[in-house]
Amino acid sequence: MCYKGSLAAEQRRIEDRVSRNFKKKIQYLPSHNINAFANPNVYIIAQDDANVIKEGVWGLVPEWKNNDPQDFLSGKQYTNNARGEDLYETRSFKNHVINERCWIIFDGFFEPHYYSSKSQQPYFCYIPDGNSVLNRQILTVAGIYSKIKNNYYVSLVTTEANDFFAEVHNKQKRMPLVLDTHLREEWISKNQSKSVILNLVKNGFTNEEFHAHPVSDLLYKGSNEESTILPIEQFKSNSLF
Repeated sequence: MCYKGSLAAEQRRIEDRVSRNFKKKIQYLPSHNINAFANPNVYIIAQDDANVIKEGVWGLVPEWKNNDPQDFLSGKQYTNNARGEDLYETRSFKNHVINERCWIIFDGFFEPHYYSSKSQQPYFCYIPDGNSVLNRQILTVAGIYSKIKNNYYVSLVTTEANDFFAEVHNKQKRMPLVLDTHLREEWISKNQSKSVILNLVKNGFTNEEFHAHPVSDLLYKGSNEESTILPIEQFKSNSLF
């Protein structure tokens, strides 16, 4: 699963890479540590108005709880992630996947690696766009959303881990559905069939090569400094990559 992301790129770079501009009056705030459990704002491109970048709250509020979104989110329902394979069956998601799909924009995300049942370390995962972790590609991650009084509430779609992420996220063996650049428009196109969406869940992950490295567990204490994404030594001596 994925509960922590990063988006610290310059605004113009984001707009260039997703071929959309931020909606007027939205103030872009870069962050190295976006914590899903705090239900923060994330930047999205939503199916109902796919020409601009908007804000959405990380945590989908299903239609049957739209009378009180904050009450639902404060109850720790954990709709931050949605299993892609189950989108059409899961009660909280099945009515939203049909016409309420989006991209969630990140430039990296964090996954836990377990050395034992009592020992884990966060890894920062990203696609390089240069020779430094400070230069990263913009990622468009598949999401679904609910819209309540013009506010968007989103869930990040996950899929079965490939070989690389099965080593990183070695307990649950899941990964965010980072859409391939050539397929991402299909995810937010209207009137897509169930078979097309489920095929994207299974086969739409990017072909770009990811990198991952261990980072400080200050991440879990809320650190939002640039150092949060920088590599450190592994807690254990065995090397993953």
